[in-house]
Amino acid sequence: MSKEKFLKISKDKEYFKNHGKVLLALSGGQDSMTLFNWLYEYKEELSIELVLAHVNYNLRSSAGDEAENLKALADSKNIKIEIIKYQEKKFTEELGRQFRYDFFKAMMEKHNCTVLVTAHHQNDQVETILMREITGRRLRHLTGISDCQPFANGQLIRPLLSFEKFELDAPYFFEDSSNKENDYLRNRIRNQIIPQLTKENPQFISAILDLREEISDAQSVIKEKIESLQILDEKIQLMKFQSQSSALKKFILQEYLEKYFSHLQLNKAQFNEILHILEQDQQYHQAINKTHQLIKTNESFSIELINEEDKKLRVSETDPKDASYMKIVLAGEGRITFRKRQSGDKIMVHGIHKKLKNYLIDKKIALAKRENDLILVNDEIFAMVDVASFDLSKQAESDKMKRVIWVKYSQN
Repeated sequence: MSKEKFLKISKDKEYFKNHGKVLLALSGGQDSMTLFNWLYEYKEELSIELVLAHVNYNLRSSAGDEAENLKALADSKNIKIEIIKYQEKKFTEELGRQFRYDFFKAMMEKHNCTVLVTAHHQNDQVETILMREITGRRLRHLTGISDCQPFANGQLIRPLLSFEKFELDAPYFFEDSSNKENDYLRNRIRNQIIPQLTKENPQFISAILDLREEISDAQSVIKEKIESLQILDEKIQLMKFQSQSSALKKFILQEYLEKYFSHLQLNKAQFNEILHILEQDQQYHQAINKTHQLIKTNESFSIELINEEDKKLRVSETDPKDASYMKIVLAGEGRITFRKRQSGDKIMVHGIHKKLKNYLIDKKIALAKRENDLILVNDEIFAMVDVASFDLSKQAESDKMKRVIWVKYSQN
């Protein structure tokens, strides 16, 4: 029977060996109710105490009643249950997911649980793999969802990944009618794409799971190769990186990002741009998003947090009598703006337009200063803070209507 299979797998894989207090995500559907029944029945054999957590998304008229029924069920079995109502104004799959996992983290901490258990099964696994393929995820993500992974102050365990949907046997559960609607990608995959592909190949689900296993094996081989290079560190040696094959460099960079910046979401275009920069000879220091920057020197490269406190631009329209300020002369008329360097920016040097990028390289301006603010009048560049004033600023010296500002970076 399925529940005996569940007990055997749980013991063989030692899912609960180090977890006495277990938080179960209970939606009320057949999957989570089956998992609840099995965990409750075998709580003595597994030496666990259950705590339940339910999110009421309030998307159906019956949602409130379902939450009350789950509370009554928990009370009848003397089990703690925490229920929260979705509070965001807008609902999307991603917002809903973030909301519930934030809730689960808080409940784990509140009740001193060291593991969160969810009822994902084989069909969910296939849906996830197809979803990631359709949305263009990388090879490493096509291994689907793992049965164990770190989460909050402990682990997230999915003990039903060895079970198909038909093996889940809870007699009492709530049917979510929205699962039959096709407003969301996962529902379309479940209700339309998988059934259609199964018509073409009755063993489609097994084939996807076999492919997942092969991808997982390939990822293990790649990871072993990268580990043998001893290249992964907070800063990666550039020469060692550039000496690898083009294919391996992609996976080294992926592994580096996964190890140190798993929370950093880069799309493929951003990833490929970073890879291109790392294959060039030039040094580089530039933000890749609002929170992180890529720093590449002659010896190494790294991705680091941007510390916004490092540079606060101070601007004065009167002489501050402070030598740490940079004096800049601007045209008497026109809109003054400040911005960061952009691709293709040009400045006037000795009467000739020159690419700002080339100027910074020729003058050997320190990488840390190459992203300093530019000062413009009517979109023409007059100066770069703490670097230089260009021809347009020097020409403005003789203007009767000139404007003068003083600028500097400060940490307070």
